[in-house]
Amino acid sequence: MDVSLDGKNYLTLVIEASEAKTLRFYGISGCCGVNFGVGLDEAHESDEIITIDGLTVAIDPQVKSQLAGVTIHAEEENGEIGLVLLGYQQKSC
Repeated sequence: MDVSLDGKNYLTLVIEASEAKTLRFYGISGCCGVNFGVGLDEAHESDEIITIDGLTVAIDPQVKSQLAGVTIHAEEENGEIGLVLLGYQQKSC
């Protein structure tokens, strides 16, 4: 997992304004198995904690393999900035 300069800059601003200081990827059970969600949250005991370019990231072991080779990036669309996971291949049923 990596982070682009735009992704780092955006996350730094968001994290500074938040009580939670960790970007967390976690598992969500669905009809096709485990998908992932992402949010600012405290790490759980079972999470793997990594630091990417100064950012603390917690990864639920259930979703770690889905995030291999992914770059966290930020893009603007219609005046809104949001995170994009470059290289992520969504699972389908």
